[in-house]
This record gives sequence, C-alpha cells and structure tokens, in this order.
Amino acid sequence: MKKLETKYRNDELSPAELQELRNRIKSMSDYEIGEEMYQTWMNEKIDVTSVPDKQIDKIKAQIENSIKEEKSNGFDFSRIIQIAATILLPVFIILSGYLYYENRQIATKEMIVCTARGERASVTLPDGTAVSLNSESRLAYFPQTYNKKERKISFDGEGYFQIDKNKEVPFIIDAQGLQVKVLGTTFNLLVRKDHKTAELALEEGSVWLGATQSHKNVILHPKQKAILDQSTGNIFIIAEEDTPKISAWRHGNMIFRNTKFSEVIHTIEQSYNVRINITCKNCPTDTFTGTLPLTNLNEVLEVIEKSYHLKAQIKGKEIILTDI
Repeated sequence: MKKLETKYRNDELSPAELQELRNRIKSMSDYEIGEEMYQTWMNEKIDVTSVPDKQIDKIKAQIENSIKEEKSNGFDFSRIIQIAATILLPVFIILSGYLYYENRQIATKEMIVCTARGERASVTLPDGTAVSLNSESRLAYFPQTYNKKERKISFDGEGYFQIDKNKEVPFIIDAQGLQVKVLGTTFNLLVRKDHKTAELALEEGSVWLGATQSHKNVILHPKQKAILDQSTGNIFIIAEEDTPKISAWRHGNMIFRNTKFSEVIHTIEQSYNVRINITCKNCPTDTFTGTLPLTNLNEVLEVIEKSYHLKAQIKGKEIILTDI
C-alpha cells in the first residue's frame, strides 16, 4: 500500500497499479485507513503550502461536525480517528495528485530572467553555469529539459558566460541570427535584435558559432572575437588581445576605444536608463577613447562636458547637451 501511495504521488503508477490502489482502499476498514493516514502524517514530509485555505477550512469543518455528532452519542476517541481518516485519506490522495500536477506544470514552464534598462543581474543555472546579464538582457530555459541531453537556453542582450564544463552535455545558446555551442568556457556575448551585428569575445576554451541565415560557422579560440553581420550572415574573426576589457561592465565600467560619439551616447542611455538630447550646433563627430563608470552619472557627464566642450542639463530622465 505504502509503495503504491508513494508512486501515486510521484505520478509513476501504471494503469494496473492505479486500479490495484483503488481496490485496496475499498477493501480497507475505517480503522485500517485511519492507521495508514496516521503513519503517513507522522512519518512523511508532505508539502501542503500550496493547498488553498478554503479547502483546508472545508476539511476542518467536516471533521468538527462529525466529532460533534459522535460526542452527542457518547465520546469515542478511536471512532473520531476513524472519521477523520475516512474524510482525509481520499482528500489527501487527491491533494497529493494536485500538488504533483502543479509542480509538473511549473517544471514545464519556461524560466525567464530579464534586466531592465540600467539594471544588471547574475544568475546561476541548474548545472552551475554562471551568467552575468548586462542592461536590457533576457535569458530563458526550460527546467524540465535543461541539463538532460543538452543545456539549451535562448538569449538576447549582453551577457558574460562562465560555462560549467561537461563533455557529455553540450551548452547551446539560441539567439538572434546565431547559435553558440560549447562544452565549457568563458566568453562575452553581445547580440540584440536591434543591432546590425553580434559579437562574441572568447577568454577561455573554444566556441563553435554558427549563423542561422548563411549556415556559415567558425571555431573561436582564446583572445579572438567573432563579429556576425546580421544582414548577410557573414562572420569575421579578429584578434582581441584584451578580451577582459569587453566585459568591463561587470566591474562597473564602460571602456571605449576609438568609438563613435553617437555610440558612446547610446551606451550611456542604455546603461543609465536616460534619454540624451544633443542640441549643439557643432556636435562632435570624432571618436572617443576612455573609461566611464556605470555607477555615477554625474561623473560620466563631467567627462563628456570636458572632452567635447559641452554643457549638460539634467531634467529627470532627460539630459540635454548644448554648446558652452
């Protein structure tokens, strides 16, 4: 009986075993049912936190009413136990199935981790893989299938991946215009739906990267960066001696090297969740090289002001840059 009951709660019963369980319950006396219920209640840990309060109250009311009836006919504690068991055991079996069903539903749902504009977050996946998410990023996976035959996630945004090594279960990323396959490595991935290119900078290990449009693929090695042209599906590999600088956002910095002024402004907007309007007559058209903090907007604006001879005015979430 105990084995069948446990298998029922775990949704492991065959049709024949389910019928056997039903027959056994029907053949049991009230006392035997009471003993079975008592032993289960005292010796097994059962999570009922998700059982609706109304259902619990209803069960209590049924027991109290039955006890009152028995008291009026003479108090018999053993009879009360039998009544409680008779009421609770069928309910217990039903609720166990309900709880298991709810847990299965949760397991089949997609797990999603998102960051809003100006936010950053870290997440550890079930296999131990650590992922740091930059602003406006989204990572999703299905807990029920993850880390079985493969470790598959979908991704959009920028993230720093430290993949836990497992030669038997490959780690796969599906993203806009590309797919990444690794066994265990460390890299920074930038791929956004509104960007014309995607970039993967590899620090350790090796990475297989394929373009979904052109079906072209490359193998990356440490200190290399792959750039995917989303419009053509072409992949270019360049040497990147200082790959840690690419993921400097994890340590609270934005590092630029010969970056267009417009791209610098766009990065500041994303990182601080602000909108920047430039009304200067002679707006900068040259590039910017330097480091800006991710935690001090006033310091960022001070650097921009001194570098380009501009004046910044802050009005809530809007910043206006004008000529001095």
